[in-house]
Amino acid sequence: MDINYKVLKSLSSNVVVSEKDNNVYILLGKGIGFGKKTGELITKASNIEQKFIKIDDNEKDNYVEIVKNVEGKILAVTEEVISLAEDMLGEKLTSRIHIGLADHISFAMKRMEVGIDIINPFLNEIQTLYPNEYNIAEKASKLIKEKLNVLFPESEIGFITLHIHSSRVNEEVSQSLKYTRIVKEVMEYIQELLGIKTNQKSMEYARLVSHLRYALDRIESDKVMKNVILESVKTQMSEEFEISKKVCKFISKKLLKEVCEDEVGYISMHIHRLKQSN
Repeated sequence: MDINYKVLKSLSSNVVVSEKDNNVYILLGKGIGFGKKTGELITKASNIEQKFIKIDDNEKDNYVEIVKNVEGKILAVTEEVISLAEDMLGEKLTSRIHIGLADHISFAMKRMEVGIDIINPFLNEIQTLYPNEYNIAEKASKLIKEKLNVLFPESEIGFITLHIHSSRVNEEVSQSLKYTRIVKEVMEYIQELLGIKTNQKSMEYARLVSHLRYALDRIESDKVMKNVILESVKTQMSEEFEISKKVCKFISKKLLKEVCEDEVGYISMHIHRLKQSN
């Protein structure tokens, strides 16, 4: 049986926002929006290559607002970026990204038009923590340049990365940004305690950054990853263990949570590797 979708807005020849049974759908497919007017019907059975993406019920009102207030061509590119991300990751992203990313790209373009340059102080951490998402965001930037003739700076590629990552893990972008900021501050504190400046592109730096990111998640959710060699770490890496205790006290103040000794031990091991590599 054919299923008909009523056009709410045609964003481009390849992207349409539609409605069916009081639900909002984004339709993607080559030529799907060509010449389509508001109120016209599109039949799902007409082209099996098309994507029909349902906006979650709790997000649909916000998405309809975005459709009203953001230029169609920006929304269309946003949907192509999301589709690209899902294809490259081989997974569905949460519905929230359709609102957050469209809003971000639109606002970023307005900032650039008036010459406001936004600095992304967490760029290195974002690249290290989310390399797959960053790779997709770089491709997204090329797509934006091709479709909208706007060249996004690296700082904006970093922010797009956060939107993609947050949607993968069903987390608010603000939460991802918070963790990224704390990781940066902790890494700076570790280097200050060690009296060294580490190579941010080194494997040891990347491993510690990655460990810290997931340690923050464990600490906030009261999860403990048992450290079976804790006693050995205390004796064989006593200096690093003392530094790690200071680091974990720093983290504790940031999260308002106690950090268990198992975690202190793991961070000690990473600090030891970082010292050895310097």
